[in-house]
Amino acid sequence: MNWNRLINCSNLFNVATPENCFMRKAIILFCLFIVADSFAQDIDYARHLIDTLTSPSMEGRGYVNDGDRKAANFICKEFQKDGLLNFANDFYQRFNIAINTFPGKAEISIGKTPLTPGEEYLVASNSPTVKGEFPVVMLDERILKSKTRFKRFCLRDYSQKVIVVDKKGISDKKQSAQADSIRKYNFLKARGIVLITDNKLVWSISAASRQMPYPTIEIKREAWPGKSTTMTLDIDAQFEKAYTTQNIAGYIRGSIQPDSFLVFTAHYDHLGRMGSRTYFPGANDNASGTAMLLDLAKYYSQPDHQPKCSMIFIAFTGEEAGLLGSKYMADHPVFPLASVRFLMNLDMVGTGSEGITMVNSTIFPRAFDLMTKINADNEYILTVKKRGESCNSDHCPFYEKKVPAVFIYSLGKEYTEYHNIYDKADKLPLSEYRDIFRLVRDFMNGW
Repeated sequence: MNWNRLINCSNLFNVATPENCFMRKAIILFCLFIVADSFAQDIDYARHLIDTLTSPSMEGRGYVNDGDRKAANFICKEFQKDGLLNFANDFYQRFNIAINTFPGKAEISIGKTPLTPGEEYLVASNSPTVKGEFPVVMLDERILKSKTRFKRFCLRDYSQKVIVVDKKGISDKKQSAQADSIRKYNFLKARGIVLITDNKLVWSISAASRQMPYPTIEIKREAWPGKSTTMTLDIDAQFEKAYTTQNIAGYIRGSIQPDSFLVFTAHYDHLGRMGSRTYFPGANDNASGTAMLLDLAKYYSQPDHQPKCSMIFIAFTGEEAGLLGSKYMADHPVFPLASVRFLMNLDMVGTGSEGITMVNSTIFPRAFDLMTKINADNEYILTVKKRGESCNSDHCPFYEKKVPAVFIYSLGKEYTEYHNIYDKADKLPLSEYRDIFRLVRDFMNGW
């Protein structure tokens, strides 16, 4: 918008007549409407992207029913709409991973009572196929606090039984460690291990690169009946030794320094499915970061916003399984890493009422100083918090290759859903989405 032209136009009505006062107010209101409408469109686009990426049709953007490929195809089409260029014949960088999946059932009943997946229990991502009704044996405070009882407990045969570990009432570190060792290592060779938990259920697929010989299950305490003697497990696991997945990479050519790169990254994958009944939407983690990545690509693709350096946009797969996509890209780059001036990774930017954190800011103090100055000058968000080196997202494999890289995530108690079935698009507030967008945009423009 040409503000000078609008100001000059409004100056025609400087004569203080009632008609001119009315016209000046009308022009100001019109300008405010245009600005508000353009901001609304940014949020509308972000909402559209997040709604699409978290829809059931995307299967949780995991490795069941081609969830990751459906999400990748959607991102690719957005790149094409914005006219991004690719580094090869298309935007895809394909590679293989080993991953354990649950395409069929992942159902549990205690006695005759079925439990609700995701709400009342979780099956560990490295669990195998197991079907049948099994006797239940409790390992609880009564046994853990008695050396004699614990020794007797360890002498029994559990090959066709499920051990249920309940640490309630245990404060002794040694007793707690004994319970943990049975749960983690299953040296008693039980048919399965169950942990009764008072914590919020949080799933992960970081251990899914292999399949264990026994299932591990977390069950909420309120879902566990007082005295249960049997448990029915109906878990259908499928281990993929060489599942083909893909990163998506595109770029906008710089107007002045096309051979110098600024890079935005975000992982588009999430946890996928835990059986046919349960999927994990992943709105904040990381449909929000993917939305901002695509929003930035759309912004810089406009002729008026063409960057001086070439701008690269990468949507990574495999982050939830262990930074697999970013590691592969860093080891097999489609552009020279030595030409990267700066890389910014966006992961979970759906809140922001308490500001943002910049990981690696102690390693790159000049970047932190620029970010905080831009924020102070424009009063975008509450604060930019400093954090040191951490390999907790997709910036890390590039940082390890000597690429200057940081990771941005938002802060805010207004939304705390994470790695569960409740991380949904309609609940995600996007509290400071606009201002985080402006902050990272201005940062890259000023770097």
